[in-house]
Amino acid sequence: MILLLPVSEELKRKLKKVNESLRKIYPISNLDQTEIRERLSRYGKFYKIEKWKDDQLKDWLSSKTLVGVDGSVNSTKGMQTRTLSVFQALAKGTRGEEKWAADVFTPLLAPDEEEEEGQAAREAKERGKLLSGLELEVARFAIEHWHPKVVLMDGSLLHFYIDHLEAWMQVVEVAEKTGTLLVGVAEEIGTRSLVKEVFPELKNWSDRDLLYGVLQVGEAFEWEDWSPTGSQMWKMVLRSSRSPQPIGIDGLESQREYRHDLVRLIYTLTPEQGRGVPFWLDIVDNQVRVTDPLVETMVEQYIDPDLRHRLLVPKRTERVI
Repeated sequence: MILLLPVSEELKRKLKKVNESLRKIYPISNLDQTEIRERLSRYGKFYKIEKWKDDQLKDWLSSKTLVGVDGSVNSTKGMQTRTLSVFQALAKGTRGEEKWAADVFTPLLAPDEEEEEGQAAREAKERGKLLSGLELEVARFAIEHWHPKVVLMDGSLLHFYIDHLEAWMQVVEVAEKTGTLLVGVAEEIGTRSLVKEVFPELKNWSDRDLLYGVLQVGEAFEWEDWSPTGSQMWKMVLRSSRSPQPIGIDGLESQREYRHDLVRLIYTLTPEQGRGVPFWLDIVDNQVRVTDPLVETMVEQYIDPDLRHRLLVPKRTERVI
């Protein structure tokens, strides 16, 4: 059944045109999987991963806890310069341990020294750094106080290296000192370096596009040049569920010898029918997520009504239709 909505014929034509343009770039029969795998095997290695049984996983953890770390940010609706952003980060251990960190940010309290366009970019970068800092803060606390076997970070470790290098290096130092294994799990693969190296003729493709549907369930692929020089990280991709889209996994180069164990751990903790991310990270994500109702409730409770309506409530909220 097709739901009929009041849209213009011009919009329909333009959407069809976009579809045709996309199909030219991503044709159905552009490359077959055999050709992709054959060429990928010249640059990296495929690995078949087996899930651990419960007793094997228990032995590997050696009575230590497993920690998941995630963060979330959401903002009030309205003009970019008149918003209030709420940040939360959570480290959650499998024995019930929890460490929270939170912060708020509003451009209304920031120095107005740039044009609006430049200010928006600066504020977006500031929000990214702030959230990364909170996640690294709770991760460091977990390592120092709970001494876990593994800390699973939601997202690639590379973004911590880029967004907040100083705090990242502090976490790396304490992880290496205590023997805690750090691993990042990214549900989206945002790089283009592999496809540029292996299939340079595919100008508009990303590594995500190239790897879609290529791996078998429980199969990983490693290319040593994935991580930027200087980052001191290894990276692999893994198809951890029935979803044809693999996930990205990275860790510390100093802990490289444990990478296959970490990939196996992630595969073991991931539901076959899920989106490919370990269930424990989904639990942390669900608990830490800053939803629209949460932002609205917190603002209503802690910001004075006159300030809220003068500064943060957009006019469109008063629409009657």
